[in-house]
Amino acid sequence: MISVEEALDRILAEIQPLNVVQAPLPEVQGLVLAQDIVAQEDIPPFANSAMDGFALQSKDSKPHNGKLPRLRITGSIAAGYVAEHAVEEGTTMRIMTGAPVPPGADSVIQVELTSTESSDSPWVEIQQEVAPGNNIRPAGEDMRRGQKVLTRGQTIGPWEIGILATLGYATVPVVRRPRVAILGTGDEVIDIHEPLQPGKIRNSNSYLLEAAVRAAGAEAHRLGVARDTVESLREKFTEAVQYDLILTSGGVSVGDFDLVKDIMQEQGKMNFWRINMRPGKPVAFGQIKGIPLLGLPGNPVSSAVTFELFGRPVIRKMSGHAQLLKPQIDVTVENGVQEKAMRRHYVRAHVVWHNGHFIARTTGNQGSHIMTSLLNANALVIVPEGGVTIAPGAQAKAMMLDWPEV
Repeated sequence: MISVEEALDRILAEIQPLNVVQAPLPEVQGLVLAQDIVAQEDIPPFANSAMDGFALQSKDSKPHNGKLPRLRITGSIAAGYVAEHAVEEGTTMRIMTGAPVPPGADSVIQVELTSTESSDSPWVEIQQEVAPGNNIRPAGEDMRRGQKVLTRGQTIGPWEIGILATLGYATVPVVRRPRVAILGTGDEVIDIHEPLQPGKIRNSNSYLLEAAVRAAGAEAHRLGVARDTVESLREKFTEAVQYDLILTSGGVSVGDFDLVKDIMQEQGKMNFWRINMRPGKPVAFGQIKGIPLLGLPGNPVSSAVTFELFGRPVIRKMSGHAQLLKPQIDVTVENGVQEKAMRRHYVRAHVVWHNGHFIARTTGNQGSHIMTSLLNANALVIVPEGGVTIAPGAQAKAMMLDWPEV
């Protein structure tokens, strides 16, 4: 058996980011930007008003002989339109938020600091002196032409999409989204709509992995279940090699019917197939016809945990992300871990911040078949190899599943 660290290193050494595509803007959330984005124009492209009010020359807002100034209103400017004439000394123009500041004006006073006799009055009283530039958003205040706004390798989220839309990017150069084939194995596995019969189990792993793959940012494609025959596996793998990554569950331990390893060696290569960890010792990695294959264990919790440790980083590297691994933090394990395991043990737990510390509480029975141990688990407490136990209230490392990668 190899260590978790060696397994991860060997897997990631064989994974490269996928090719770059031009994707429609609404479809790029979560993808990685493939080039720097440089503004081709000033944003905003023109000086505009930050308030509903009046555009004027700031010198005209000063009281004269103790009296508030009255200015003649010569027009109005709505957002999306431009003034037909300039603001001259002693005059002003009504202006709406976002409308271009008219020529001649160097300030905008908000409507609340003015007074008019009626909505159609030709005169307005200015009730407060304003400085030049008041309530004016200058051209290029947000972004200037030639400025690098987004950086290659950046993950695109809602804010980045807003920037790209502002700059007029209808399509965006991104590392394309991986397409992942998900294959269950075993004569005992039936689909979820089928009634249970003696000796059978439902194909929960494929649905769990489908959701996990999508959460990691890739496309997930369930290919059904391969039976425990070489012919069935060959047929399924012929379909699976059309994808970027193959995920299997089951078929990689030491049983007489565990044929995935045999097919990998027949049609590709096997890098390793056992890791010194619990749950999830029988994890296989290699390739079939050049397509990487990650063979996960058949027990559902083992499949879930090993996907988080190995499958998710693979998908992120394929997607072009630089940050691949979930962070590890120090936690106080409130109820401890008393069970001894010679392999490194990843214990499902819920971590909260309490009184200045991160407190972890394990989620009950930690058997690799106990799916309910995944519920409410936002972390994996790491118990070192060699039969180590963790006393209640002792410290340990925990991998945070719901934190972003670092």
